[in-house]
Amino acid sequence: MPSIPSHQARAKRVDRFMAFTISTGGLLIIGAVLAMLLFILKESLPLFIPPQSKSLGTLLAPRSGGAWLDESGKTVVLASPTEGLKAFRFPEGTALPVPKEGPVLPWRLFTPPNPRGESIVIGADGRLFLGHMAWSKPAGENDPSRWTLEPNWQGGLSLEKLPDSLLHFRILEAGGLGGGSTLRLVALLQDGLVWTETPLDATSPLAWKPITQDPTLHPTAAFWSSDGKDLFVGTREGRLMDLDPESGRILSSADFAEPIQSLGFALGQSSLLVGGAKGRLAAYQRVRVKEVFQLQAFHDFLRLDGPVLGFQASQRDKRFLAWTGTGAVVDHLTTERRMFSAHLDGLGIAALAPRGDLILHANADSGALHLWSLDAPHPEVSFGLLWGKTHYEGYEKPEYVWQSTGGTDDFEPKFSLVPLVFGTLKGTLYAMLFAFPLAVLGALYTSQFATARLKNAIKPTVEIMAALPSVVLGFLAGLVIAPLFERMAVEVFIYPFVVFLLALMIMPFWGKLPQPFRNAFGSGREVLWMVPVLLTGVWLASLSGPWIERLAMGGSYRTWLQSAMGITYDQRNSIVVGFAMGFAVIPIIFTISEDALSSVPRSLTSASLACGASPWQTAWRVVLPTASPGIFSATMVGLGRAIGETMIVLMATGNTPIMDWSPFNGMRTLSANIAVEIPEAPLHGTLYRVLFLAAFLLFIFTFILNTVAELVRQRLRRRYESI
Repeated sequence: MPSIPSHQARAKRVDRFMAFTISTGGLLIIGAVLAMLLFILKESLPLFIPPQSKSLGTLLAPRSGGAWLDESGKTVVLASPTEGLKAFRFPEGTALPVPKEGPVLPWRLFTPPNPRGESIVIGADGRLFLGHMAWSKPAGENDPSRWTLEPNWQGGLSLEKLPDSLLHFRILEAGGLGGGSTLRLVALLQDGLVWTETPLDATSPLAWKPITQDPTLHPTAAFWSSDGKDLFVGTREGRLMDLDPESGRILSSADFAEPIQSLGFALGQSSLLVGGAKGRLAAYQRVRVKEVFQLQAFHDFLRLDGPVLGFQASQRDKRFLAWTGTGAVVDHLTTERRMFSAHLDGLGIAALAPRGDLILHANADSGALHLWSLDAPHPEVSFGLLWGKTHYEGYEKPEYVWQSTGGTDDFEPKFSLVPLVFGTLKGTLYAMLFAFPLAVLGALYTSQFATARLKNAIKPTVEIMAALPSVVLGFLAGLVIAPLFERMAVEVFIYPFVVFLLALMIMPFWGKLPQPFRNAFGSGREVLWMVPVLLTGVWLASLSGPWIERLAMGGSYRTWLQSAMGITYDQRNSIVVGFAMGFAVIPIIFTISEDALSSVPRSLTSASLACGASPWQTAWRVVLPTASPGIFSATMVGLGRAIGETMIVLMATGNTPIMDWSPFNGMRTLSANIAVEIPEAPLHGTLYRVLFLAAFLLFIFTFILNTVAELVRQRLRRRYESI
């Protein structure tokens, strides 16, 4: 065989090496993109993992009428009218030390401990005490066997008359220095509903105040409002009322449609939980309608299989426990998700740990304690909440809302992604409305009409614009363009009409100029003649703008917009964002479009001109359709750039997640929201994972956009390749 020359062998080796390098680089890029997608999915998918629960065991204990769970789940405190307080280590059942001090046994009446460990007790001597459960732990000791229950008993108030049952109490902290706490208590006597208010350190007997009520209504449950001023009352007739206890006046009421068995509050003390005698479970809130507060049912949960005996709310989020004689459930207020459901063996009481991750049931007959764990790391998120309208606390109707944080720990997170998607589309639309016509028409003029010398000046200048950092454009838009536009909004809006009128006035004079002059100084240089026209338009618009504002808008366009159209003007609005983002997008669309237009064969333009078509007809009907695949690709690339823009939107708009197409309002986009929220998002928390879900949406948007763009480009290319 003839030998291969050394230089040819070397060339083949280089070719194979370069082919391997390029292929490897391409595969690595594809792998990196897929790895990023998988990582984003890994971080966001746990949002949709359903809650998990399991039984932690059963413990035999004395019969009780109330229970309190420690946050650790290692101890449980039982309250019994005959034996007082008992503390146990769970699940071993080891009894823990409990001081003997407290109300005299047997207790006549008491309320089960709430999640904060507070309870009202009336002892055998008829004196009323407020108890608060607390543990005494050696420093750094996590072993419950060395803990001691040390309840703090306050009060010792004497009663003028023993009530039939205690319904609810509220502790009001006194303001000022040296003030003591005040107890507000509502109870039920044979005569009806009564209440009292007294300092915990009072010495005089506690006197009951009757609440004036309709004799046709029979109260079955009552609950104080968060400030202790109003009293919510449920009746056997299915009427829910908001009462003023001083006068007995009904401030508002609602029909529950079945006898009301129990009342409670979710975390935050603004959502009233109502349980019916037939298993209905709903949440009510007070909303202002025409300057009057009304009770509104804004959440309905899955019905239970018997009378709802009570509620306990988590102290960490909006989940709450409800139980009947045969079952217990844990629902989430915002999403209405049922996170836990268990069958109960025998009538008894139930308790929810402060963190909402442990559920306890105490059997009233056998005294058996059954404990379950609940693992629901992201209960405040559901598919319906992310994409559907949700009725939040304080809102009159279901809405799309994004508000991830609040001023208090009992805040209800709002994670609707719809306003962010809407803001992304809105910002992209305004940017493309500004950038697309300028970029494409500029590319058409540069490629088909401008002289070679002018083209060599325009194209590099526009391409240099692409090197401007987004943060610089955002800075200029927010601190320079937005205030300037606010002062000269009328002038900006009339400016295009002024320039158009000037152009119409100048056109007849241009036609009367000598042909040699037009050929020498006009052909290919028309854009230079437009510069004085544009500057003159600026001058005329600045003169006529204030006059038009005074004559047609009463001297203030902002007031006119508000009064005539109901539109509020924000300084950093969609027009400013579209203008700034347009400057970021124009170089991309212009450069790719100009290359596509310049690549159209000269034979096509020459043939068109030879057939009698004018240069403009040739550009519009021959060059533009032929270059349409490239122009479409340029538009899609620019659209993807606008969708993913972050800093300009972040700095040039108010960054408010509202859904309004008005150009005078701002928006919040997906990318800007990620930039704003991610520094404050706890690692692996709900907000953290929702932001990764937003990143996944951005990824999908751009993927679909690029895929559709490539399909359309290929179709246009096949259509015009035979020309």
